[in-house]
Amino acid sequence: MPNLKFRVLLLLFTLLSSICFSQVSSIQNIQGRNIQSLNGKWNYIIDPYENGYYDYRHQPYDQSKTGTGGFFDDREQKDKSELIEYNFTGSPQMNVPGDWNSQSEKLELYEGTIWLRKRFDAKPEKGKKYFVYFGAVNYEAHVYLNGKKLGVHKGGFTPFQFDVTNKLKTGENSLVVKVDNTRRPDEIPTVNTDWWNYGGITREVYLAEFPDHFISDYKLQLVKGNNNLISFSLKLSDATAGQDITLSIPELKLEKKYKTDSEGKVNDEFTWNNLSLWSPESPKLYAANIKSDKENIDDKIGFRTIEAKGDSILLNGKSVFLRGISLHDENPILAGRLRSDGDMRMMLQWAKDMNCNYVRLAHYPHNEKMLRLADEMG
Repeated sequence: MPNLKFRVLLLLFTLLSSICFSQVSSIQNIQGRNIQSLNGKWNYIIDPYENGYYDYRHQPYDQSKTGTGGFFDDREQKDKSELIEYNFTGSPQMNVPGDWNSQSEKLELYEGTIWLRKRFDAKPEKGKKYFVYFGAVNYEAHVYLNGKKLGVHKGGFTPFQFDVTNKLKTGENSLVVKVDNTRRPDEIPTVNTDWWNYGGITREVYLAEFPDHFISDYKLQLVKGNNNLISFSLKLSDATAGQDITLSIPELKLEKKYKTDSEGKVNDEFTWNNLSLWSPESPKLYAANIKSDKENIDDKIGFRTIEAKGDSILLNGKSVFLRGISLHDENPILAGRLRSDGDMRMMLQWAKDMNCNYVRLAHYPHNEKMLRLADEMG
């Protein structure tokens, strides 16, 4: 029995490792970085029996001795003697970002595996780091670049990325994603759920370029309960000490200079008077810039405090009555997921027209762009 328990624990650890390998923690403000869009037309192959993933012994091709043989190789038959029974180039196309259910009548109710392929050109430079970033893929994604597996991600509504620095080629590259939206009783969503189970690469895909030591995360906000005390924190991608960091908000004539500590971090609090606070009636956003010796990131920030006190919700220290509705990440006019900034702005404007001052983004994490538009529109 002890040996059995050990084997079970080892198996669970192995499975968890397989889901997480090659991934890095989420990168803040991807749209504010040096990115190449991989959106647009992707070729796809429907694979309900997963013939492109398993061999005749039902062993994954990517776990074989050669690591080849699956659809992720993206090979094309040069003569009839080659046993290649798929062809991405000759297959149909779908739009990314976008769910497959609303793009093809025969896929409207489809749940299972579909392979998607995108070829793109790149010019990687020495001393730079490169990541392939996905805004969301529903539900389970196996990702391959130039026939090499980058990793697996489960969860249909959260962004993820893989480091491709050592796999990216100069010239043409092949990015293949195996997407499976099958519902299972022990996963989320379960077999019974109250929203449509869209499948596909439903949000943006980017190739992102970074310096060797880059800013992976940062936060700029008011300290709870204080409308004049600003908190600023920053984290580099690694523990690089002594890197110069500059925070500036030109409209406030604010400029603060820092050096990262031994953990590659900056943490500071400072007082700043006469801030225009963000509210639904006046959604003030300040243009902010965060700069290192190798990066320059622009963002927008609204300063506000929010807290619960007794039976009241306080925004900037004043009681606010919330009037809102619940929104799904769907377009009510064109079937499918929200595809563009225009779709999201339309939904939020409808809420504003109904005199709402908040929305519940049900029942899952929505696109980061939706949150930024909400900041802008109040």
